[in-house]
Amino acid sequence: MLEVYSKNVDVATEGSIPLTTVALMKGTSTQLLGTSTIQFNKCGIYEVTVSGSVTGSAAGEIEVQLDKDGVLQPQAVALATAADATSIIPFSFTTLIQVPDNNVINCPCATVTTISLRNMGIAVTYNTIGVTAVRI
Repeated sequence: MLEVYSKNVDVATEGSIPLTTVALMKGTSTQLLGTSTIQFNKCGIYEVTVSGSVTGSAAGEIEVQLDKDGVLQPQAVALATAADATSIIPFSFTTLIQVPDNNVINCPCATVTTISLRNMGIAVTYNTIGVTAVRI
């Protein structure tokens, strides 16, 4: 299990959303790589929950989307519309991630599964953003 978060981070359109702080890590099935990528170290199904609040840089569409192994996941997205540059808008989504049996660290034949979050809408400030990944 892994819980990570960030506070007060500015992210440009199509930018990667930083996850800077590990709040909880139990076991070795998940880990934070750098400041924006979560790696899954064991095969199985994981429940991933993303939530937080955002303030837009102007009026427009706000979109947070999960990227799995470099591919945006259409089922893992939160959408909202900012009316101005001062409103605080909450968001959240939950999705399942399947990690295949060949997901083995330090094996040259394996591909390790990773996820990250991307800001696909207008430039925003993430007041808070948190991700919890639990192997189920």
